[in-house]
Amino acid sequence: MTSHVPSPSPAPQPQAWPAQTDPAVQPDSHADASHPQATAHPAPAGQGPATVVPPPGTDLASDLGAALRFAGNALVRNPVAYLVSGLLYTVVLIVLGIAAVVVAVIVLAGMVSPSPDPEQVPLRELLVFYAVLFGMMLPLIPVALLWESGAGRAAEVVVEGARPTLGQAMVGPMRIILTALLVGVITLIGSLLFYIPGLIASVLLFFAIPASARGASPVEAIKQSVALVRANLGTTIVAWLVLSVVGSAAGMFVLPIIVTIPFYVLFQLGMFERLHGRELPDPARA
Repeated sequence: MTSHVPSPSPAPQPQAWPAQTDPAVQPDSHADASHPQATAHPAPAGQGPATVVPPPGTDLASDLGAALRFAGNALVRNPVAYLVSGLLYTVVLIVLGIAAVVVAVIVLAGMVSPSPDPEQVPLRELLVFYAVLFGMMLPLIPVALLWESGAGRAAEVVVEGARPTLGQAMVGPMRIILTALLVGVITLIGSLLFYIPGLIASVLLFFAIPASARGASPVEAIKQSVALVRANLGTTIVAWLVLSVVGSAAGMFVLPIIVTIPFYVLFQLGMFERLHGRELPDPARA
C-alpha cells in the first residue's frame, strides 16, 4: 500500500502593510495653498532631524527675530544712506533745540524783574517762557517728519532688494510725510487726554508708516494699521515694547540716536511684512 505524504504547505508570506508616516509632517490635503507653509531645513547627516522654520506671521519669536535681523543688516549694509542722513538730521534737531531754549531763557530773563524772593518766578513770565519755547520748537516737527519719510522710503527700497541712496534716505514721498503727521497728531491728542489714549493710539498706529511706505494713502494706512493690530494684538504689543526698550537704550548714547528713526521704521516694516505672510529678503550687500 502506497502512503501519500502530504507536501509541505508554502510558508506564509509577510503581509504588506501601508507605509506609516508621521502625522506631524504629513502634508494636509485640505490646506489652503495661499497660506504660507512651514519650511523644513534638512540637517547635516548624523545631526538629528530637519529643522522646521515657522512660516511668517505664525510664531512671535520667529517674526521678532526676523524683523530685528532685517533692520540691523539693512543699517550695517547701507552706512552712507543711513548714517549720513541720520547725522545731518540729528545735528539740525540739536541746533534747533538749543536755539529754542536759549531764546526762551533770554525772553524770560528780560521779563523777570527783581523781587524780594529771587527763587519765585511770576506765573505770567513762566507762561511766556513756555510759549516761546513751544513756538521755537515747532521747526523741529517738519524736520522730524522729513527724516521719518526718508527712512520709510529707504526701508521700502531695502524690502524690494535694492540699496537706498542718500537722497532716498533724506526725504520720502508726500504720502509718508502726511501719514507721519497724522500719526503724530492723533498720538499727541491722545496723550493730552490723560496719557492712556495716547499709548493706545501709538499701538494701533504702529504699522501706519510701513503701510504708507508700501503705497497706501494716509487714511488707508491708518485703516490698514488698525486692522493689522486688531488681528495681531499680542504680537504688536510685544513689538511695541521692544522698540520702547531699544529707544530708551539708544537715548543714553550719542551714536545710536543717529539711526534710531531708521531702525524704528525698518523694524516696523519687517513686522508688517511678516504679519502679512511674506518672507523678508536679505538686504543687498555693497
